[in-house]
Amino acid sequence: MNKVTLTALTALIFLAGCTSIQSVSLTSIPAKKGKPVRAEISKTIFLGFNFNNDFVDELSSDLKRQCENGIVTGILTKDEIVDYFLMIVHSRRITATGYCLTADLAAAKAPARKSASDNHPNSSN
Repeated sequence: MNKVTLTALTALIFLAGCTSIQSVSLTSIPAKKGKPVRAEISKTIFLGFNFNNDFVDELSSDLKRQCENGIVTGILTKDEIVDYFLMIVHSRRITATGYCLTADLAAAKAPARKSASDNHPNSSN
């Protein structure tokens, strides 16, 4: 085996990786979607030792920051694991996408409410 082939095989082993999705979740998508927002966070883990998942808390803060005067709805989250180098090192990547509903879109989305007297048969309307 020549040095070029050996170097290529060694590089292939070190650069080989695999991605798998651990979970996906989706909330209701509104009819009037608003501005799309997206946040992603990742953490590198060695030898499978992960002592906390606090890094995930930054996702909600990032989505809120992108939608300061509204609410985020229609949220799709993906939890992925990317394995590197013989699964000794892997990365946990979490992505959240959604839509920013501002006050005017939220008001258009909500149906008009009737008062209790509108439905009462003895009301004097």
